[in-house]
Amino acid sequence: MIILIFRPPKRDKVDNLTLSQKIGEFDWAGTGVLLPGIVCLLLALQWGGSKYPWRSGRIIGLLVTFGVLAIAFAVIQVRNGEKATLPLRILTKRSIASGCLVSFGFGSSFMILVFYIPIWFQAIQGVSATQSGIRNLPLLMGVTVFSIVAGGLTTWLGYYVPFVYLGSAILCIGSGLLTTFEVDTPVAKWVGYQFVAGIGIGLGFQQPMIAAQTVLKQKDIPIGSAAVVFFQTLGGALFISVAQNIFATELIEGIVARIPDMPTAAILNTGATALTSTFSPEVLPSIIQAYNEAITKSFYASVALAIVAFAGGLGLEMVSVKGKKIEAIGGA
Repeated sequence: MIILIFRPPKRDKVDNLTLSQKIGEFDWAGTGVLLPGIVCLLLALQWGGSKYPWRSGRIIGLLVTFGVLAIAFAVIQVRNGEKATLPLRILTKRSIASGCLVSFGFGSSFMILVFYIPIWFQAIQGVSATQSGIRNLPLLMGVTVFSIVAGGLTTWLGYYVPFVYLGSAILCIGSGLLTTFEVDTPVAKWVGYQFVAGIGIGLGFQQPMIAAQTVLKQKDIPIGSAAVVFFQTLGGALFISVAQNIFATELIEGIVARIPDMPTAAILNTGATALTSTFSPEVLPSIIQAYNEAITKSFYASVALAIVAFAGGLGLEMVSVKGKKIEAIGGA
């Protein structure tokens, strides 16, 4: 449908460049230091406190390497100007900077939930991966339906900022409810709690993109939109590692507290769907209880990130998508 219907607006600067000139516009240096820096941070967040102590040379080395590469990336962005991956001229705009923070919060929170809720179904309820995906549908339905609702209401009312506040607040409540999951949580609760979280995500998830398209000039919209998506996906990648660290640490502590002689490596290396077939009926209830506590502790990160999204929303300017700026919340 996009190929058949969409006709991108003319951009003289870009359309008149040759292929070699377009390749020359890429921020090769920035990308070259950004990617390994992010990999170092991901490894540190995933390994720290679980596979290796935080004070170990590996973790310290990874964090130091990330810090050095992050500084190098920032310097490159300043020096490259308009050719930078994230041009400061655009990134320092209030609504773009705040929108990136909102996008980071929603993206991170959503990825944690969509990753760990199916694992909860597989480990705690003993269902297959396919069945866990089906039971995850209330979350995804909430996201899908209320993304459409928020889009329609934004077009009608003209303002997207209220949906950031409302969505992040509802997401915070929904994620908080998910932390109360127990081994015997009934269907009504795991369906309802997921749907509440999905409503929050759906209401606020797309608003930073709308903000970028509203406050920027036509020629800057692709860069602003790319920045929003970058922080959205970066947050999801980073906090999957953070949640994995929380999960692994809490699971080990829970197993040691309940079954001191159980080798923790055997638990960590066993897939969520294989618990029933791997462990004896005598120890299985304790292992499932430890799994439940570890997964629900991971959901606390989702709560925190919903608060981050709300805080980011405080910096968004109250601009109408119909073209009229009425006020700037919190001052210029």
